[in-house]
Order: sequence, then C-alpha cells, then structure tokens
Amino acid sequence: MSDYIIGGWTQDLTATAPASFAQAIYGMVTDLQALKTGVPGGYGWSVAGTAPPIQPSAATRVRWAYGGQGCTPQGMPANSLDVAAIVAASAAWAGVDVDDECAMNANQIAMAMTALKQAGKDTSYTFIAGWAYNNPDAPGGDPATNAAVQNLADAGVCDRFMLMCYGDQMWSMPDIVANVGPAIARTVQKVGDPNKVILALTPDGLTIENRDYFLDQVVGNKLGGLFVWEWPRLGGADLYAIEQKLGIAA
Repeated sequence: MSDYIIGGWTQDLTATAPASFAQAIYGMVTDLQALKTGVPGGYGWSVAGTAPPIQPSAATRVRWAYGGQGCTPQGMPANSLDVAAIVAASAAWAGVDVDDECAMNANQIAMAMTALKQAGKDTSYTFIAGWAYNNPDAPGGDPATNAAVQNLADAGVCDRFMLMCYGDQMWSMPDIVANVGPAIARTVQKVGDPNKVILALTPDGLTIENRDYFLDQVVGNKLGGLFVWEWPRLGGADLYAIEQKLGIAA
C-alpha cells in the first residue's frame, strides 16, 4: 500500500473521480449561510438536499467543500447554529473540507470540526499557501491563516491541511520555488505530522516541470499526498505520472 493518497475537488456533481482517488470533494458551497453553491440569491445546489455522487471505488471518500473562492459572508461559521447546520448537512457525506478563502471564524471552524469528528466524519482545512502565508509579519502578510492553522493543529480535530500553491493557474516556476517549500515547512512545523499535510495543484498551466516539482516536494517531505483542483481537466498522462510517482495503482 502506498504511503500517499490522491484526491481533489470539482464543481461538477456528474464527474466521477478516478479509481485511484482516496478523496473526492464536491462544491464549492460558497453561500455559507444557505449552504448552497453560487452566491446569495444566485442559482446553485444545496448540499443539505443533495445526495453524494456515487464513486467507482469503495475506498473513495466523498466529501463536500464549505467555502472556496468568492465565499460569503466573512466570519463564518458565526455561531453554534451555523456549526449545527454544517454537521446536519454532512449526514450523507463522508465529511467536509473547509476551504477558507473569505476570512472565516477560526474558533467556530474548530468547533465544527470537533462536532464532525464526533460524528465520524473526515475533516480538512484548505488555504492559499503563498507569499502572504509565508510572510505573516510583513506588510500584506497573512497572520490570520497562520493562526487558524495553528489553532486547528492544537485542537487535534483536523485530519488534513491542504496547501493551495496556485492561483487561477499554476504559479511561475520562480514563485513555486520561492514559496512551495517554505509553505510546506511552515505547515509541518505547526501541524507536527507531515502526513497530515497535502500539496495541491491545478491542471491550468500545468507542465511536466511544475508537476514533477510538486511531486518531488510531496515525496521529499513525506507529505500525505497530492490533490488536484478540478480533476476532470487533468490530462490522462498527468494522472498516470502522479499515480506512478506516488505508487498508487488506478
């Protein structure tokens, strides 16, 4: 059995994850009050009323994503009622990935994950791990995410910490070299267990060079694995290369 896992996110409820995926995450549930995809007043599916997609492998854990780019409002979950709503919406799912891209409430996230773990659910915290994360004390730095990661690590209720080291597309190689390694080291130092740290990439702007760099970082740092944003866009050759490098059979 491999020491690593592969997984990822998609906004397409009809997309079936590859058989090699241990985790398939659907969303993004960006209307954080109504627990729907889209924005308040806009069209989207409600996680509370949606059955998880069927996966090809019994080993694939199917979860939903709370948050994501454009999530609103800030400061969520705001209270115990919001926490209860997240847990209730997760009844048919294997767990929740909290994708914090809108200044969420770190203390309430910890409360939600505590309740989810008590219900036997998987939990993870996804965040942008770039220059701002690596330089929290500099002007423009991100001390809040650093504090949230530490808070969740100390609480012991987060299964995995997912590092988004990309933007709308893969960063340039100089930015990757400057930020990916330091983000991994910073997160491992906070979490204490590299197996709980996951590196994530996107098929947009993916090349052999940056793909293999990410894979080398996963293996070299003995991380938990590699996740892919919008895996339906991932080319077959890239998926095969990831599976081979991480020793995961399709």
